[in-house]
Amino acid sequence: MSGLTGHGDEKYTTGSRLATSAGRGWTGLLAERWHHGAGHLADVEPRETEVVVLIDGRLRVRRRGDGRLQDHTARPGTVWLCPAGIPEDMIRLDGEISESVHIYIPASPLSASALEEFDIDPTGARLRYDGGFRDPVIEQIGRTVLTELKQPGPGGGLLVETMGAALAAYLLRHYSNRSPSATPLPRADGALDRRRLQRITDYIVENLQETLTLEALAAEACLSRYHFARAFKAAVGTTPHRFVVEQRVARARDLLSSGELSLADVAARCGFSSQAHFTRAFRDATGVTPGAFRAGLH
Repeated sequence: MSGLTGHGDEKYTTGSRLATSAGRGWTGLLAERWHHGAGHLADVEPRETEVVVLIDGRLRVRRRGDGRLQDHTARPGTVWLCPAGIPEDMIRLDGEISESVHIYIPASPLSASALEEFDIDPTGARLRYDGGFRDPVIEQIGRTVLTELKQPGPGGGLLVETMGAALAAYLLRHYSNRSPSATPLPRADGALDRRRLQRITDYIVENLQETLTLEALAAEACLSRYHFARAFKAAVGTTPHRFVVEQRVARARDLLSSGELSLADVAARCGFSSQAHFTRAFRDATGVTPGAFRAGLH
């Protein structure tokens, strides 16, 4: 699921890229933050599926793809979807977009095994060209990814990977040639029995110092990334990302109590990517900074 490159440089000839997730080690999606000026954009046949969420701006947008002409007024929260392989032969922005987030996911957003969990023939699933609509779920995913892009947090890679899997499944259910009623969600209950759940939680605790990915955790559970994320939350009551952060903070409390390691060493041993991420996560969980916590023990 890595190796996504996007096509913004080819398509957005009136814009400028403000930030990108390239080089951050994210898997499952590539995210970019853009500013767009008015004018005609280039004709592109996307290699990857692109989801755009307008963050700041109000303008008229006209575009044509897959034989469909769309003409609408866009405002914050407006979403555009352009599946991989569907050429766009006309895009015009009659105004400026101060900020938008662009999410690129693989051309086949869900693996064949994940599609089979929905009881869908992998050769028959096709996302549709759509745009100019509001969808609170897609908007929230877009804003969450944008926040992580602007201000990376502890365990952000795992959070973004979970968002990518959720987005792929959501698009399949609501913006494909399959109607929501034809693609019921696979049951999450019972997917993680007590023994398998214990194996996953043990794996997390034993590997807190490492970079934990949704793909690795799902593989440990012998489930797809999407199914694992839902099953884990159903069994534990929280997301894999939140559980990992909680375990890292718990270990940090133990190490801080011993008083033998520096704050930087504690952060590294607990798997935080930086001391700043460690401080933020610890303060969010306990209400005090690691330094204040240690000082309060004496």
